[in-house]
Parts: sequence; C-alpha cells; structure tokens
Amino acid sequence: MTEARDKAVFDTGKQYLGAVYGKALLGAAEQAGNAEAVFDELNSFVDDVLAKVEHLASTLSSPRVAAEAKTAMLDKALGGKTSVELLNFLKVVARHGRFDCIEAIRQAVRQQLNELRNRVEVSFCSAEPMNQDSLDLVLNRLKAVLGKDVDLQVDVDPELIGGVKLRIGDTVYDASVANRLVRLKDELLSKTGQQLRDNLDRFASAD
Repeated sequence: MTEARDKAVFDTGKQYLGAVYGKALLGAAEQAGNAEAVFDELNSFVDDVLAKVEHLASTLSSPRVAAEAKTAMLDKALGGKTSVELLNFLKVVARHGRFDCIEAIRQAVRQQLNELRNRVEVSFCSAEPMNQDSLDLVLNRLKAVLGKDVDLQVDVDPELIGGVKLRIGDTVYDASVANRLVRLKDELLSKTGQQLRDNLDRFASAD
C-alpha cells in the first residue's frame, strides 16, 4: 500500500513538472511560429531516438552524468537535425536533471497544444490494426459528431477480441466484444442470484 501511494505521489510530481516544462516549450515554439512542428520533433525524439538509441535515455536521466556531458550528447545527436527551440529546451531539461519527466512533458505539450487549438483528444483502440481509409473515416465521423478538430491517438489491444474502445476526454465508450462478454457474465450472475433467492422464497413459503 505504501509503495503504491509513493508511486502515485511520484507520478503526480512528474505530471506537475511535465506541465511546467511543457508550457515553457510550447510558449517558445508558439513565439517562433512552429509549435506543431516542434511537437512533431519532440514525438520523433522520444519514439525514434530515445527508444532506439541504446542507453541514451538512461544516460540523459542519470544524476551521475554531468550536465555538460548530456548537453554534448544532445548536440551530437540532434545538432542541425531539429529546431533550435527543441534542442535548447532539451538542454535545459538535461541541465536541471529532469529527463525522467520527458514522457510527462510530451503528454503535457499535447494537451496544452490541443487546448490552444481547440482540439479534442480522442484515444481509439481496436482489436486489430485498421487501414488508413478506415481511420480517416473514424476521424471524419468524430469531427462531425464533436463539432471540433480531433487529435486521434490510435492503439491496438488484441484482448478486446473485437469491436473498439473510444476515450474522449475522461469518458470511455467501450463497444468491444470483451466488454459485452463481461456485461453478459454480470447479467447471468445477477439472474442466477435472483433465481436462488426466488427458490429460497418458495421453499420458505412451502414450510
């Protein structure tokens, strides 16, 4: 219980720092007029560089590595390949030893940018990968229903068995077969319990 509570507090701290750093990055990018491009670069850095270059993430997050060394690594990895705004920002994060919050920063930038652009973030999860035409159809339908631009985040979860799951803001719309099976099980258990109660009532009446 204590470990779970400590983790929750730790995660909350990362979310707070993510929001603070994210606001700083977005402010600099908006001032430069390239906020969307900088966010795309941040995504690419996290997904294509940190996730694929061995030991880079752990090195940039390690308190044992000097800030100057981290800055040099970022210059070598990204110099001339990304915007000045993102590179300078990542150097600041490295100097402050907060690279452990990079995922929280990315999420904060996404949320803040969507709010700034009046976009709705929608998570779409299906049991199997969908082709681009199907995703475009889903995106256009969501735009029409919500009356806003949509930031669609796509994921695949084979455990859904079939169907899809949508999360719009804090609300989840689950149309998966797995969810329907759970509901069916609950209904059957409820009916079985009622039948047992009915039988006991009849037994008591017979006495």
